[in-house]
Amino acid sequence: MGEIVSGERPANPIVTASAAEDAALIARCREGDEAAWAALVEKYGRLVYSIPRKLGLSESDSDDVFQTVFSALLKHVREIEHPGSLSYWLMTTARRASWKVRRGEHKTSELTEMEVDERQSVETDVAQWEREQVVRQALGRIDVRCRELLTALFLNPSEASYDRISAELGMPVGSIGPTRARCFKKVHAVLTEMGVTGAL
Repeated sequence: MGEIVSGERPANPIVTASAAEDAALIARCREGDEAAWAALVEKYGRLVYSIPRKLGLSESDSDDVFQTVFSALLKHVREIEHPGSLSYWLMTTARRASWKVRRGEHKTSELTEMEVDERQSVETDVAQWEREQVVRQALGRIDVRCRELLTALFLNPSEASYDRISAELGMPVGSIGPTRARCFKKVHAVLTEMGVTGAL
């Protein structure tokens, strides 16, 4: 296997639980559990699809990259040694597949041929995605009102206008700031319970 999958990444308090979840899902995938595979694709689908889109590929080409990446993962699922490296591998593989599409090279490289030639950039992107995942988990544990507001403010930056948020959520513009502050406190409390506040 390539370095990304066989090489274990340093311990990170943000991803410990995620890696454990991945290990369980991968074990079930190896046994032919279709529900586990669906859960794995659901968990990482957003990450994989975001790469070709950020690189300027069309929706159709991005769909092709998505299929290429998960087909490669399915093919090599029995060879994965360290689930903690899975997001790293998926992002690198998605980038390489995207570059091939942009160059008109649609032939998929074998997993064993993957090398990390932009390690720092990939690690930065993966770290950002992992932080976003933790924040999404925390948002899922607070009330709907706060979740909708913080999602609109920070996870949907293109829709972050106070006027637009006011119209969509039915909140007075003047109450958005104070409500945001209260919601931040709720998220902070959840992150503290998760033990990852300092890592974010």
